[in-house]
Amino acid sequence: MKGLIYIASIVTLVQSARVRIIQGTIASDHEFPYQVSLQWNFNNGSRPKHFCSGSILNPNWILTAAHCEGGFTRDGWIEVVAGVKNIAIEDSAEQRRNVSRFVQHERYNPMTLQNDIAVLRLSKALHLNDRIKTITLATGDSVIVDDTISKFAGWGSISETWDDVFPDELRKIDIALRSLEDCQKVRPTVDATREICAGGYRNVSGCTADSGGPLTVQIDDSTVQIGVFSYGEKPCKARLPIMFTRVAYYNEWIQRKIEKKIGKLLRWSV
Repeated sequence: MKGLIYIASIVTLVQSARVRIIQGTIASDHEFPYQVSLQWNFNNGSRPKHFCSGSILNPNWILTAAHCEGGFTRDGWIEVVAGVKNIAIEDSAEQRRNVSRFVQHERYNPMTLQNDIAVLRLSKALHLNDRIKTITLATGDSVIVDDTISKFAGWGSISETWDDVFPDELRKIDIALRSLEDCQKVRPTVDATREICAGGYRNVSGCTADSGGPLTVQIDDSTVQIGVFSYGEKPCKARLPIMFTRVAYYNEWIQRKIEKKIGKLLRWSV
């Protein structure tokens, strides 16, 4: 069922996009320096279109959701844009890169969205600075308690109807983590080992085109990514919790893929 919720919105993606920030506020400049916009270049002279988010693992690799593979038009390709807040304005400080490899989890299931995680290899390394930084990933040793307030940001739709409305500027929300018991009341199939459940009340949620974005918490003095946005409800009325792939569970998988530098070589790679 959760796959169907997402697939209903994916059909209209590039005419519309993937899961959004509801009741959020505009992010401050450089507030999320680790977050990138995944955009589809149609190869027809039009401006590339945002469809997912991701986070910077290192200058060469991006973490995102497996369902953000793209492939919307035959002759197009994915571009990753770092150091950007307003995606409608070309900023001299932004860095745009093509994607040479898209590495989905081997057991990713597009119908259930199980193992919804992937890493992207960039065609050229990013230059890190005060606007473009890497993110720290949660490990099995990271202690995260229920009701912790986390942060989430994206360029996803801000509409609570079937008709998507996409903002130009990055928007953010503070969102509480839900306990397994609480989450299973409305999402009985949740796998707490591999997923994180958050939000679904106080009209705060994510939606279409927020997919792949990082869910973060503060641990000591560090911002730590604990989740990758996977799926939610549609329309995005913030009645149900939204679901994130649990980063700590997949941390070793991420490290293996980056070290081996393997994955599908994209036909649009440069």
